[in-house]
Amino acid sequence: MAGYITYRNQGATRNLPLSEDLMKRLKYLEDMGISAEVFSGGQPEKGSGLARIGSTRHDHGNAADVHFYRDGKRLDWANEQDRPIFEEIVKRGKAAGLTGFGAGPGYMQPGSMHIGMGTPGVWGAGGKSDNAPEWLRAAYEGAPSTKPDVVAEVVAAADKPESVPEPRPQLGVEIQAQAKATPAKPEEPKSRNGILIQAYNKLTGSNVQVPDKIFGMETDDINKAASGLGDFAKVLSENTENLNTQVQSAARAAQAGRNSNPVELSFMSTQLPQQRKRKKGALGGLGGYFL
Repeated sequence: MAGYITYRNQGATRNLPLSEDLMKRLKYLEDMGISAEVFSGGQPEKGSGLARIGSTRHDHGNAADVHFYRDGKRLDWANEQDRPIFEEIVKRGKAAGLTGFGAGPGYMQPGSMHIGMGTPGVWGAGGKSDNAPEWLRAAYEGAPSTKPDVVAEVVAAADKPESVPEPRPQLGVEIQAQAKATPAKPEEPKSRNGILIQAYNKLTGSNVQVPDKIFGMETDDINKAASGLGDFAKVLSENTENLNTQVQSAARAAQAGRNSNPVELSFMSTQLPQQRKRKKGALGGLGGYFL
C-alpha cells in the first residue's frame, strides 16, 4: 500500500483496491504532501453478477471517491483556504492523465471528490456536468492534458506533403557540369621585357612592353644575337693583358717600316651604351695604342 493512499472502504459496496495504473497516476499527491482516504474504491465489472453499483467508472479499480488530508487535517473544497489545493489537485491530475473529476454541494459527502479514469469531464450534484462548481470547471479546463489527440495527428500527417530528395548526379556528370560552368581563364601574354625594362616600369609607373618583332625580326632572335656579342666583348675585356702581350710581340717583330702613328684598336660592347677606350703606354716605337 502506497503512503499517499489509505483505504476506508472495507464495508462499502465498492470495496476493491485501486488499479495499479491509477495508483501510479496519483503519485503526484505525495509530491504535494497530500494523502487520499478511499471510502469507495474498485468494484467488479458490469455483468459479472457480483455486488456493484452505479456507472462503470469504478470497474477494475479505475476510479475512487476520496477525502484529502494534509498534515493530518481533512481538506474541504467549501473552505476558501482549502479550495486552491483542490484546484491544484485537479490541474496536476489532468496533467497526469486522469480524466474524470466530480465534486460540489449535493454530490456525495461534503468536501469529498470523485477522481479517476473514464470519459473526460467534470460534474456535480446528480452526476451532471451542468452542476459542476465553477472552480472545478475552471481548474479542469485550464489544465493541460497529456492525452494525445490522435485524430488531429493523423489529419496533420495526411496534409503534410512528402519531402522528395533531390536526385544526386553521378560523379562524372557533376565534374563535367562544373567544368562547363567555370570558364577557362585566358592565358596571360608572355612578357619579353628584360630586367632593365621591368625596373623602368616600376620606377616610373609606365607600362613599356618590348614588341614581338623589331624591324621585321623576332625579338627573341635579336636578344640571342645581342647576348652572343656581349659575351664576346666580355671575353675580350677580361683578357686585356694577353692581348697587350700579343700586340707587343707583333710590334717588336716588325723591325722595318716603323710607323710613328699609334695603333688604335676599338671594340664595341653591348654591355655599355658608349665606346670603351683605354690608353696604354708606348709599344716599341709604335707610339702606343688605345683600347
